[in-house]
Amino acid sequence: MKSTCYIVLILLLAMAAGCRREKTIAEQMDEKFTVCYRAISNGDTAWLTVDTSKKQILGYFKINYVSQKKIYDGQIKGYIHGDTLKGHYDFKVNKVDKWYRNPVAFLKHRGNLTMGVGEIAMVWGSAYFDEKVPVDYTKGRFVFEEGDCVKSP
Repeated sequence: MKSTCYIVLILLLAMAAGCRREKTIAEQMDEKFTVCYRAISNGDTAWLTVDTSKKQILGYFKINYVSQKKIYDGQIKGYIHGDTLKGHYDFKVNKVDKWYRNPVAFLKHRGNLTMGVGEIAMVWGSAYFDEKVPVDYTKGRFVFEEGDCVKSP
């Protein structure tokens, strides 16, 4: 009877030790998580929700231009390289059933993301930032602050 109790106790201790084990860096990189941002500029508001997994990103991006009465609404796909997030933005304007695509770039600095401005080149009918001209993050209109994930209006 005592030997059975010892075996059960050893199994329970082994299971508890296994549950407390820290995750390796590779396992941490495989986890998916969501980060949400919001920016306000001259009465216009932009929301950015980014799901990251490894260096690939998938996100939701919405801009409400109040003065123009336009809402850009769609998704971002791209990658993270160091402190820079680059990709493309597929969106509709005012929910009209026509899709547009623009390149996007954001620079992370002190927990904020600054949207960059760059020269756009067309390659096989798709817009990309011209690699010969660096993206300018000092001219970015929207500076996103990290916050709670709430659904944009």
